[in-house]
Amino acid sequence: MAGEITSIKILLVDNPTEIRNMREALREAGFGNVSEMTTGLQVLTEIKKNPPELVIVSFILPQYSGMQVFKSMRADKALSQIKFIMVTPKVNRRELDEIKTQGVEHILSRPFESVQLRDMIYTAFGMEAADVKAEGAKAHGEGLSLFASGSFEEALKMFRAASDAYPDAEHFFMQGRCYLEMNMYDLAIAAFQNVIERDRHHRDVDHMLGVALQKKKDYNASIQALERAARKESAKAQTHLELGKSYLGADMVEKADTSFATAVTMEPQNVEHRTEIGNAYLDKGLYEKAESAFGAALAINPENIPLYNRMAIALRKQGKFMEAINIYVKALNVAPDDEGLYYNLARALFESGQKDKAIKALDKALALDGEFKEAKQLREEYSKL
Repeated sequence: MAGEITSIKILLVDNPTEIRNMREALREAGFGNVSEMTTGLQVLTEIKKNPPELVIVSFILPQYSGMQVFKSMRADKALSQIKFIMVTPKVNRRELDEIKTQGVEHILSRPFESVQLRDMIYTAFGMEAADVKAEGAKAHGEGLSLFASGSFEEALKMFRAASDAYPDAEHFFMQGRCYLEMNMYDLAIAAFQNVIERDRHHRDVDHMLGVALQKKKDYNASIQALERAARKESAKAQTHLELGKSYLGADMVEKADTSFATAVTMEPQNVEHRTEIGNAYLDKGLYEKAESAFGAALAINPENIPLYNRMAIALRKQGKFMEAINIYVKALNVAPDDEGLYYNLARALFESGQKDKAIKALDKALALDGEFKEAKQLREEYSKL
């Protein structure tokens, strides 16, 4: 199976100056079970003690060349079945053919991308890269369906299976999104950073990394990621909205105002965005700004009951009790049988000094729902005062 090949034992034999680059290329290709040596002389002795499944050898090595290592391995029955890849400097066709005539089947010439190394390993083990990629794509598709249905743990399993089969950046990106939905922010951040290492130009990774960092309240790092996302031509209103939230978290109110204004300009009829802006201001204690955002959202959708509640909270926080009462009255014109609105109206009435009217509002709430526990408790409390 494709997932099994990424766990094979690999021995990497290369010059000290290239070892680090080769190990990184293997990591990017999805292979982590790697040991290393820097001279060909060590190889034959060591691999007899602990045989790998694949040896990747540089053509040019000090003291004992890559070709000598290959010939010695093929001459030894115990080692002859180990898979072998030769890494050469840039060579011409004649030099390449000469290496092949000596029995080396799998040759990779520098410079190369990690995907080329990955595909060469698949080929060495008799697997077609296209088939492996298709296996990953199938698991990814199943993961997307599970993600859309809210089954994030099950979706995560499929995206992991996809990356085991074929370590594509998109598989890791969706793992990050699953972790984010599951409130596992450190793992989400690690997954998104993995995507960046594999595909610096991934369309959405900076946005999602910024959101994950925001959830961790690491606002400065979140701002850096979201600013990168906002500079892209493909940047959406949601990116500017999230950037505004992170600016607020870092107490950069003017920059937050600008980002929120950009989001609203891009999607002026988006009630959800205006509501999020209002909530962000409300949570920050910027009640006038929250009132303005909620008011703009209500102007677009005057039948949104939760918006009336948020608007009234912003007004009450400013001591604007009569305005809050008027908002609840408007909401009750839209939803006259909403016991929660009567409950919240009662609180606003009481805060404005109208205890008797507050009790009457609670009576109406209880008439609609006799089991409304909070309304019962509040009525008892008000009646004793």
